Amino acid sequence: MRIIHEHNGERREGEGRGLGAGMFLLTNKKGTWLSLAPENITKYNGLIHYDAVADTYVKTIADFVLATKPRTIINRVSSVERQHDHARETFWMSSTALHYHLENYTGPLILDLDTRRLDDESTDGRSYHLEQEGDVLLIHYEKRGGPRGTYAYWVACKGLSTHERIDRWEERHFPYDEQRGDASTFWVYRACALPIHGRARLVITRSATREKALAKVERAWTEEEEIVESLEHAAQRRYQTGSLIRDLALAALDALTTKRKGSFTGIYAGLPWFHQFWSRDELISAAPLITTEQYSLMKELLVRYYERLDTPLEAQYPSGGLRAVDALGWLAIRTHELLAKLEAQGILADYFTRLELAYLRDRLQFALRERFRTQLRDGLIVSGPGETWMDAQWGGDDRAGACIEIQAQTLRALKLAQFLEQKTRLFPSSEWRKREKALHERVRGVFFRGGVLADRAGDPTQRPNVFLAYSAYPQLLSREEWRGVFDAALPSLFLEWGGLASIATTHPLFTTHYTGMNNKSYHRGDSWFWVNCLAAQSLHRIAPEHYHETIARLMDAAVA
Repeated sequence: MRIIHEHNGERREGEGRGLGAGMFLLTNKKGTWLSLAPENITKYNGLIHYDAVADTYVKTIADFVLATKPRTIINRVSSVERQHDHARETFWMSSTALHYHLENYTGPLILDLDTRRLDDESTDGRSYHLEQEGDVLLIHYEKRGGPRGTYAYWVACKGLSTHERIDRWEERHFPYDEQRGDASTFWVYRACALPIHGRARLVITRSATREKALAKVERAWTEEEEIVESLEHAAQRRYQTGSLIRDLALAALDALTTKRKGSFTGIYAGLPWFHQFWSRDELISAAPLITTEQYSLMKELLVRYYERLDTPLEAQYPSGGLRAVDALGWLAIRTHELLAKLEAQGILADYFTRLELAYLRDRLQFALRERFRTQLRDGLIVSGPGETWMDAQWGGDDRAGACIEIQAQTLRALKLAQFLEQKTRLFPSSEWRKREKALHERVRGVFFRGGVLADRAGDPTQRPNVFLAYSAYPQLLSREEWRGVFDAALPSLFLEWGGLASIATTHPLFTTHYTGMNNKSYHRGDSWFWVNCLAAQSLHRIAPEHYHETIARLMDAAVA
């Protein structure tokens, strides 16, 4: 599969190989996305909508099937084009509809349907009804019984005045889901064939009623030229850093930044599988909002978390899952970065009043006092099993205890508390400076021995968390000491292809191959993209020339 990225006159191409080569993702930034592959590999491929009324996700179309398979895929940021030997498909996602153009093709376009709520995998009580009204194909789906009860949806597909019924249920096997150890065999409904003579354009919408589906599709059809032009111009204006790779990275983050109806703006943890807001994932991913000066959005995101500091932050936002003990640290890091940049530009007062800064101060200080009251043991901050970002437990490895990145993030939060004190009080309290000094000394004394920085108190296992610690609180060690720490860690973490293992390759729990939904490899071998990039940044800041080759290999692996 040939894969091409084109944007603002720049182009990069290569060959896609392996499972999922040629899979793409488009979103409308309102909770709806389209994910397709030449041969769909997961149940999460298809057209998936956010239903604001039921606060759930609904899959409608499973696939568009032509007589030929695509050979080339072109990502143009605002659209995706798939090229066959002769045929050419183009997809756009607008706020209300999927827009699909097909050219240079004569033959059937088959619609496979898999309409259901994503959290409903039961198979009984599913029924479809198709009807043609002028050039609109109306599809009614009803699900009766099962764990989610009875529900129904309408899909409107405008553009062709006839269809040929197929009306057949077919079994589909999804190899990536099988590889992950997830449910991988489903029944999809091969609904109909749309006869294509040279070219066609389709607009597809979903709604709860027939009337609303028709109204939405008619409006999207009428406004399509304006919609497509707006999408393309917006992409050209929004992503123009001068680097295609940076533009594509920003576009990917923007695609995950979602404003669902009646809700807040947030950053999805990762589509198509993780269609939720996860505290640490969102706060880690939000850094480019600062570098691209999206200050108002960044402020909105951060304040959401400060509003929830009455209790420890949980893994999912606003609630759900285990306690995410590192979420407070990431919140402090991003807040400190934002406030420091605003101050450096002389515009802090344009975004935060003194009263707002005092609010952040009080919320943060409350959370810190609670952390020291409930988590301080022997002078260090401890966390429970599965509460750090390495939350997937296996083989007795749960990282309970005092972890290095949690100490560093707490130290950063203490530094932020001092910054907020200075900005909001005539006579700043010395409490936070004293706490920082005591914790700093204790962490150095316990974790840093013989030039090695331990992953946990009493556990010298090497993990890439040393890079998280540096990024959070570089003041923990001197530049030369950090260089020695990285020199000690890299040989046992660096993998041949250019990434870092999540545990030393010499450790008994190190796992050489991805184990999917089985936790075994998750934090005991799997390499994490964001950690690799953060490690490259850390190495560059400490000794760019010394680590030049390692940085280059990390970055080559990141953009391969």
